[in-house]
Amino acid sequence: MEKLILSGTVQLETSRFILRKFQMSDAHDIYTNWLSDNDSAKYNAWKVHSSIEVTKEYLSDWIDYYKKNDYLHWAVVDKGTKEVIGSVTVSNIKKRKKYCEIGYTIAKKLWNQGIATEVLIRALNYLTMEAGFEKVCALHDIRNTASGKVMQKAGMKFVKNKMQIFFNSSNFIVKCCLYEYQRYGDTPL
Repeated sequence: MEKLILSGTVQLETSRFILRKFQMSDAHDIYTNWLSDNDSAKYNAWKVHSSIEVTKEYLSDWIDYYKKNDYLHWAVVDKGTKEVIGSVTVSNIKKRKKYCEIGYTIAKKLWNQGIATEVLIRALNYLTMEAGFEKVCALHDIRNTASGKVMQKAGMKFVKNKMQIFFNSSNFIVKCCLYEYQRYGDTPL
């Protein structure tokens, strides 16, 4: 039985973007591009940040977590502008089952340009073909149909609707759509 190969957040690349570890110098882009934006937070479990200082606190934690080999959290960097325009996060890793969940956020000003699909395809390929995960799942709020379209374009298959509990400062329950990508299933383009 082959094991997962988890080397932490390794740098990945697409034709337009670099996926890399976050750096403290990214704080302004992160705060401005999504963590201070109500529309970006609308269907996510995180709350809008009230100041860049709050973002810096989170960012400091993220950077500290990079010490762990099973912490996968990428900054999405535009190759042309060098701006951090989003993130891709892997969570709920089950090593024995070779299972994980993936989530992504892209700056609202860049929605509908295929960015989320492009970076999701690259992350799915890395997780299944290089890290060894057999199943990668993703959830989206049932009202966020655009996220479901991204998942479908990236080769993920709809599984079912389910209720999901998000534990944060205002615990809430959301009706979600569950998608999955299987290692030996269809490979994204």
